[in-house]
Amino acid sequence: MFNPFYAVQQTKRHAGKVIFALATLLATPVVHASFQLETMTVILDAGDGRKVFSVKNMSKEPILLSTQVEDIPGDQPIAKDILVSPPIIRIEPEESQQINFVLKKGTAVPHELLLKASFQGVGAAKQNVTKMPIRQEVAMLVIPEGMVESQKPWENMSVKQTGNQLTLTNKGQQVIRMSPNFTTLPDGKGNGIGQFYLRSGEVKTVNVEGTVKALKLTPLSRYGFRMANDVTIPVKQ
Repeated sequence: MFNPFYAVQQTKRHAGKVIFALATLLATPVVHASFQLETMTVILDAGDGRKVFSVKNMSKEPILLSTQVEDIPGDQPIAKDILVSPPIIRIEPEESQQINFVLKKGTAVPHELLLKASFQGVGAAKQNVTKMPIRQEVAMLVIPEGMVESQKPWENMSVKQTGNQLTLTNKGQQVIRMSPNFTTLPDGKGNGIGQFYLRSGEVKTVNVEGTVKALKLTPLSRYGFRMANDVTIPVKQ
């Protein structure tokens, strides 16, 4: 049979355990791993075969930093062909360490490829200290050997309208980095492709209303920063 008095007693006991747990947590020192990346994009030229990347420990405690590279679905898988050395490294307070990204010899890079590089740091502190890991994920570009980089890769974007559908195609060799949202002209309505890039050969479609003459979008730099001026891309009918 349900006993309300027993339930109250159990609730009080449970509350006491929660308070004790919170008090214990608050009494435990917490170490936050803080680090600064050399840039917000890792750029590896296949012609060089190696990218040396610097990471600085900004905290007052040593940290253990783990690094890995991951493919972004929809393009050539290449992460398995990029060696990270060392994959785990200890960085002393306010010091920097170098991480090598090495492309395996003979790996085909037909066009610029976009991947994700992730860095996770955790305090290498003493026992009885709560360690709070910090994770940063940035873009990684792998450039084909001998490719001449354009500072305006969006100029190779083709936009065509068929009925109530716009088709955006990247006809260039580089990744177009851009804000996911754009404005259709002349109606001034907002729309988007749901991602911050358009890879070489990638095609995205969006539904629109009426006749669209052009798109106004915000390009991003090679390192993912917003460019000073928006650009207008004409639409083919």
